[in-house]
Amino acid sequence: MKHGTLTKKDTQVELRFERRFAHPPEKVWRALTDSQELAHWFPARIEGARESGAELRFFFEEGAPGSGRISVFDPPRLLEYSWDGDVLRWESRPEGTGCLLVFTTIPGDRANAARDATGWHFCLDNLEAAVDGNPAAGFDKERFSALNAEYAARFGLGSFPAFLRSPANRVADTSLRIPGVEAYVFDGADGTQLTLCHAQSEATTGEQWQEFDEYLAVLEGGYVLTINGMEIQLGAGREFVVPRGARISGRFSAGTRTLHAFSGRGLVRLPR
Repeated sequence: MKHGTLTKKDTQVELRFERRFAHPPEKVWRALTDSQELAHWFPARIEGARESGAELRFFFEEGAPGSGRISVFDPPRLLEYSWDGDVLRWESRPEGTGCLLVFTTIPGDRANAARDATGWHFCLDNLEAAVDGNPAAGFDKERFSALNAEYAARFGLGSFPAFLRSPANRVADTSLRIPGVEAYVFDGADGTQLTLCHAQSEATTGEQWQEFDEYLAVLEGGYVLTINGMEIQLGAGREFVVPRGARISGRFSAGTRTLHAFSGRGLVRLPR
């Protein structure tokens, strides 16, 4: 399995990844512990003895270093250590001439689970490349945003607060006409409408002529706006003003949350 999974563990949650290698556990172990090998894929430089009980320091190019401690060091089978409150566990199991690597981590904050899963997914992709003798993939903001939105959708994270999701403000599916997207609408005194959308899965709007001026902001995930035949990629934090009369369509990645403000009222709520 390439994607990580999230399970409840007592009062916390656990992220779990499984990756198969066509290499023996000893080779994978070197990639997990040797400083030169770690530089190819691990997000920080680690300083400290590689032995049970050793104190560790984690360095990035900027910012204060992190700290941790090795709790289990059993080559080439099991490695476990802490890093600023998170617990990282690497278990290698022989499979024929290769091995299965099981990586688990308990995030210090459940709210960061989707972000952490995305980051470790990238790291493990680069670990595979390093063990196979291939160069690491460069950082891709668009892919990171899309993968983060996918994990948020998989884990059921990244939703609007409950008071914004009142059934009284839920947009009727027959009005929105975007399968897979939940929307909530709020009316202004001057006739404007503010709409919050959350894509539960990948979703595409049909092409239509814009009836009102629209302000669009992407809060999380990724949204592709096609306006008059031109595609515009909008990631988290991006905004765009769509003029009335434009020919538009849109595509949500799973987990994406967007805010739309219209100069007029066009959406209808669910009947109560």
